[in-house]
Amino acid sequence: MRGRLAWTLACAAAILVVGGALGLLANAVSSAGIPLVAKSAPPGRAIELAEARLLFEDGGARFIDARPHGDFLSGHVAGALNVPLAERAGELDRLRRELPRTRPLVVYCEGGECASALELSAWLVGSGWRDVRVLSDGYPVWAAAGFPVARGEEP
Repeated sequence: MRGRLAWTLACAAAILVVGGALGLLANAVSSAGIPLVAKSAPPGRAIELAEARLLFEDGGARFIDARPHGDFLSGHVAGALNVPLAERAGELDRLRRELPRTRPLVVYCEGGECASALELSAWLVGSGWRDVRVLSDGYPVWAAAGFPVARGEEP
């Protein structure tokens, strides 16, 4: 009896494994397959300083500072909103209230190897904003060019 139960359980396990493998294979080759891993949104398009300046002067774009709040207080693009990457989820309601999803956004951070702006821009795209761009070299290049900056709290 014990041998027969073990055999039955082994066969059932084999059927489950083979069935699962066939299901995954069918899903992978099907044009209507279900993604097994959620795709993350792509980051915003990288822009250079000249394009960022034009967007700033035009007034149509809103600048988003992805740096920590202390860095923002020390200096930021004039009129920018501070949305620290680590606190982005808590800012979503405010962003939805204040920023139309069709308005261009320019996200920046401290420049160089900073990944915060890319990560925040991808999150914004994934949250429904359609035109998100990333200032390639971030705040340092903006300030060094003598473009408008502010210190302290948000406007």
